[in-house]
Amino acid sequence: MARRILSLDIGTTTLKATVIESALRSCRVVGFFQHSRNPDRSLAEDMQEFCALHHLRGDTVLSCVPGSFVTHRLLSLPFTNARQVSQAVPFELEALIPFRIEDLAIAEHIVQRTDEGTTVLAVAIPKTGLSEHLAALATAGVEPDTVSFAPVAALSLLSLSGVHVTGTTALLDIGEQQSSVILLKDGVVCGIRTLDQSDNEEDGGAVLVAALQWTLLALSGDAEHLPTRFFVCGDRADDVLLKQGLEQRFDAEVFSFTDFVLPAVAENDRSTQSAFAACLGMGLREAMAGSLLGINLRCGEFSPRAQDDVLRHEWRRLGRLAAAVAVAAGLAVGMDIYSLNSRYQLLRQEVRRVFTAALPEVHTVVNEKAQLEEAIGALQQRYRLLRGVGTVSPLEVLRQLSTALPENVSLDLEEWSFDEDAVRFRGNTSSFEAVESIKTAVTHLGLFREVQLKDVKTEPGTQKVAFGLQMLLKQDAQGPVAAEPTANTGAL
Repeated sequence: MARRILSLDIGTTTLKATVIESALRSCRVVGFFQHSRNPDRSLAEDMQEFCALHHLRGDTVLSCVPGSFVTHRLLSLPFTNARQVSQAVPFELEALIPFRIEDLAIAEHIVQRTDEGTTVLAVAIPKTGLSEHLAALATAGVEPDTVSFAPVAALSLLSLSGVHVTGTTALLDIGEQQSSVILLKDGVVCGIRTLDQSDNEEDGGAVLVAALQWTLLALSGDAEHLPTRFFVCGDRADDVLLKQGLEQRFDAEVFSFTDFVLPAVAENDRSTQSAFAACLGMGLREAMAGSLLGINLRCGEFSPRAQDDVLRHEWRRLGRLAAAVAVAAGLAVGMDIYSLNSRYQLLRQEVRRVFTAALPEVHTVVNEKAQLEEAIGALQQRYRLLRGVGTVSPLEVLRQLSTALPENVSLDLEEWSFDEDAVRFRGNTSSFEAVESIKTAVTHLGLFREVQLKDVKTEPGTQKVAFGLQMLLKQDAQGPVAAEPTANTGAL
């Protein structure tokens, strides 16, 4: 998928943009856009209108500031290590410019290394100005990855178009209110200057040419090293009178960026590539080289990574606050749980105390509630039995059994039970005939609907006969059905 590169040239009077689509093996310029600034509006308002009107967006965004916005110096340092160079530049600039280093964003680019040391182009911009530039673009919905320096932005087009820069050469960018010139010696930058006066069409560029002569004399040091070739870009790069003035004043060749052949620019758009040289220089360098070499003012605290670090710091701070809130909430919940658990334990202790007082004979406690309910149910059943089933009480049954038994029949009662539907007992007597006599006597009482003998047998080693008797109560004599029988033992 093609990467979309948006290059922005933020001028004092004009906003310019190019959109480049870059694929793995190719790139092409798909759009040139221009917008005149309104002097009564802020840069943010102009940028919002510009981006909204042309739907300017990009995967990578590049921008540059005018030369008048920055301070620059060429420094000669006695070492070649990039880290040492980067550390030394702020201290060298402090003695050369009338600003506090703490108030500046500083970027540097090594233009030449020799055995004796390094030549460095150092560029500084007030932090307030860079912040306003970034804020204006952010308001328009674009976030530049790189902020370059407009006079050097177009420099990369020389190498991209195949121009061999030898001897003394000058790159001239003519703007509406500002012009800039870069002096090159065998392709190495040896001087940069921004001219605050604009070209005047009525004088054929004579004022600008005169100013350039004095500027180049100052940069080169003498008249023998003035440029022999000029490469001109900007809004008036194809001005014939200006070209003639340069040729006559400097006895030099003058070439317009319009004549460059850039593979990424369609032939029909070559007439506009000179006016958009800064945008093309940044965008094509990014597309073809993978990174924009040179000046990048968005460094240090203004770098995207630094801002990401700030965002990460804020997120970590927010995370710590959220964690503190979560801990506080967890502590509050823990305290509530502890309080409830303490109350629960006190309640359990009280329940155990009541259970032990009510059922002292129970030594194995599993579930106090269930065991108490079971004990209460058993007591309620015993109470009902003692009150009697229907109109018959247990004692009355025993009394009538004792009366009904023949006097010559002996009965040893070993166990008896009385519940809501039957009376059961086990005992022994003298013979099988006595067992039958007991069954007959019980049947004749008229209290039972059925009398059943159980396990009639002779006891070993004795003459006695053991048996069990089950007497089912009549239906009209039954009371409520009980859950469990109550057993008693005795002898009759």
